[in-house]
Amino acid sequence: MEVQVKRNGADTIKLALNDARYSNKVMAEHGLSFSIGDVASLGLRVGDTFTYKGEEYTLNQVEDFKKMSRFVSSFDFVFEGSRHTLAHLFLVHLGARKFSFSGTAEEWLHLFVDCANSKSSGWTVGEFEDLGRVTLEFDSTYILDGLTMVAQAMKAEWGIKGKVMSLKKTVGTPRALTFEYGKNKGLYSLTRKSLQDKKIVTRAYARGGDKNLPEGTFNYFTIPGYIEKNTDIYGIREGEFIDEEIYPRRTGTVTAVAQIDKKLFSISDSSIDFDLNGQRIDGETAYIVFKSGYLEGNQFEITSYNHTTKTIRFKANDEGNDNWFPTENVHAEVGDKYTLIGIRMPQSYIDAAAAELTTKRQEYLNSNSIPRVVYELEVDFIHLARIKTNLDAGDIIRLKDSEKGIDAEIRITEVSYPAVYPDVIEPGMSFDAVIGNEVTYTFLEKIQNDIKEQKEVVTQYNKQSWERDRRNVQALTEFRSKVLDPDGNLENAMQQAIAGWFGTESMYYDLDGVLMTSNVGGDPNSFAMSAGRLIHKVFKIEGLGNIWNLTAFSQSGLIPTQGYYLAAKCSKTALTGEWVLSTEQIPTDGVPGYWHFNFGYLSSVIDGERDFHPTKGFTLISGGQIETDVLSAYIINANRLFAQVVSVGVDGFNNAGISGLADGKIYDDNWNVVGDDPNKSVRFWAGSNEEDKYKAPFNVLNDGSIRAISGEIGGFELTSTSFRSKVLDSGGSPTGKSSGIILSDWGVLSRNSGMSFLPSSTGLDFSASLVGETSEDLPTGPILIADVRAGLFGIRRQDLTSDALNQLQGAWGRYGAMITSLKLLGAKYEPIKIITDTGDYYATGNDYAIVKSGNGKIFLPTENLEKGRVIEIRNISSIFVNGTGTEIYSLNNQAVSEVTIPNADSRKFRYSGSQWIEFR
Repeated sequence: MEVQVKRNGADTIKLALNDARYSNKVMAEHGLSFSIGDVASLGLRVGDTFTYKGEEYTLNQVEDFKKMSRFVSSFDFVFEGSRHTLAHLFLVHLGARKFSFSGTAEEWLHLFVDCANSKSSGWTVGEFEDLGRVTLEFDSTYILDGLTMVAQAMKAEWGIKGKVMSLKKTVGTPRALTFEYGKNKGLYSLTRKSLQDKKIVTRAYARGGDKNLPEGTFNYFTIPGYIEKNTDIYGIREGEFIDEEIYPRRTGTVTAVAQIDKKLFSISDSSIDFDLNGQRIDGETAYIVFKSGYLEGNQFEITSYNHTTKTIRFKANDEGNDNWFPTENVHAEVGDKYTLIGIRMPQSYIDAAAAELTTKRQEYLNSNSIPRVVYELEVDFIHLARIKTNLDAGDIIRLKDSEKGIDAEIRITEVSYPAVYPDVIEPGMSFDAVIGNEVTYTFLEKIQNDIKEQKEVVTQYNKQSWERDRRNVQALTEFRSKVLDPDGNLENAMQQAIAGWFGTESMYYDLDGVLMTSNVGGDPNSFAMSAGRLIHKVFKIEGLGNIWNLTAFSQSGLIPTQGYYLAAKCSKTALTGEWVLSTEQIPTDGVPGYWHFNFGYLSSVIDGERDFHPTKGFTLISGGQIETDVLSAYIINANRLFAQVVSVGVDGFNNAGISGLADGKIYDDNWNVVGDDPNKSVRFWAGSNEEDKYKAPFNVLNDGSIRAISGEIGGFELTSTSFRSKVLDSGGSPTGKSSGIILSDWGVLSRNSGMSFLPSSTGLDFSASLVGETSEDLPTGPILIADVRAGLFGIRRQDLTSDALNQLQGAWGRYGAMITSLKLLGAKYEPIKIITDTGDYYATGNDYAIVKSGNGKIFLPTENLEKGRVIEIRNISSIFVNGTGTEIYSLNNQAVSEVTIPNADSRKFRYSGSQWIEFR
């Protein structure tokens, strides 16, 4: 048996099928592998094709060969099925290879089929299921890889038979076939193989997304603890289920819509069951995210909520050039689905998210708590021939093996057999199949997609952009057919050429102070031009000049289906003129006594708007250069921009720019140049002109240093006089914890920053919110470990003598201030405790001054003590003071366990680190 190889439709060689083996794998390879020996040459080329069992196969790679002798070589090569054609064609949408698309399974299939048919032919949409909607971004992605990315995002599978594409939860065809060991039962051998990349999990955790987190929850939504299964068999093997789309959320339905102005819209939802006011999450912006409709995939900042009317107001997104989205024509509609983020959800929604995460965690554990395996089968050819059937990847069969306890419907994921089967059956043939419910998402360009696959879309092209582009293309097509040469000098007004000069002499002029308004007041049939001046670069009136004064112009009631030419009608005898809007072309010298300087073409109404395309000025395109007045683009994409300085800005506004000049200077505080340093060259600046770019409120130098008058850095705000946290919290109560930091010319305010004023080499740890020190050098050499926290350190380095350091070695605790030298102007306050109980009293680390009634003893504290700690005790009657296990060095220089304080007397006890010392 042979197949006829064709090249560009013409017959070439024939290949014997007894040298080939057919293989097919779900969502992967499909083709015929040849191994031919004892030939000198085959003469195959990439692109050669043949037809096998009704499907076309193509040689996509040159054959491998091995030199056997001078005249004989052996060849190995693969002719691949139609699906592999898609591995060589880029996925394109609206003419772009980089785009974002959102769709259902059916919409995705139509995208892939349409793209494939634009470059190949014969592709059709097959079966699909309701798999929800996913949004993905692509950048020079091949169609087959894109199909796999969509299947993976939908947790589904694609299937291709011939040129029919399908997208389903599981690709498979149930077959009423049973295979088991025994005569006439179809099974030769059965081998079990573990999937090495599928680890066993017996203890499962779970976490969701990072949105709408309940109070007290950080980082991401989660459920406590873990669940276990089969730990008695496989031990503890931990794993985590992660789904970032599970978080406290509510999917609502729009019941009313409204547009407040160009930048503000609202939707109502009569089913909202809680008041959004007061539910904002501190530090987060609340958004409404649309899940369907024209706004699908877009989120908008919520400005307010009215719970009485259940109305959410939200901002339009600024797309630049005074374009805002949504628009009057593209906006939310009744029935659209949406959700909210940045909102603290009620407990019912938190419970629902927790329940969903709990269910998913259990499914994850059930699926992974046993070894993942597939079975390799060797099927009896004769049995298949007897029952007049064949098997292919995707078929679902019944497999039985009583010894191994197998009796289940399992899918064939891969088949391989000689290409001559079933027409030829010979001894030694093998029909191999792999069965199992595990299918790998195989990327034929895996490395490429690992780089390009994005979990979060970086650049989104919304539907409003698509609508604008479509309208613009239609307007351009109309404009192209309306281009005129008002001077009558050009054979063709629009051309395709190697080099081109665009424009005529009559179009070489500038406008000063002229403003054009199309779609006035939202009415596409109203148009206006302001008064201003036309400065011509070629035409002039001898003795008068070349600057015409134009009067204001407005017109309403334009015909929606009609486009209009706009020209400045300027007198040949006086420097006066007016704007003319006409449905007919007017040549430059078409009216005696006047020049008509054509300005451009106003399109007909397309999707509720008119577009204007100017024709004034000129453009020279030659080789790789463009010389023109104005360059406008939605996107400018350049690998390199060769320029010394790029400066942007308009009159009346400060400029900004990028500089490549090595013009760096060193300046003193008065901006006098005191030296040259190319590394100080300004690379980026904003807020000043090019000449004063080094003084700009913002600039970045070549060495990476930055200058900014104000702005935001992380969670901090920079002003001209302060640097502060964006969020400042006074604590709310006398005992509440404050947070934030302010650095200004008024001083420093901070919560304990944990800043250490001593180097780590000392072995000490002292941290404070404010450190003040004099300039004496720090003593060298490490000393014993200390641990002190204070709101303020006041340090005279010369006070850190050996005696002071000896005291600090054992220092520890938390203080409002720790001062080495102190002068108090006023009073010193310590807490005083009066004890009326006549029984014994055990002092604590919080006691400093005690007055005691009765004859009961006072036991000195044993915890939270440091060197120098003082307790003053005064009694009403004679009492005993006990060292509580620590000796007291009494007034008469005796080391005792207890001393007596006479009636109405007082004593001080100072802790030395090992004894209490009594003072009068």
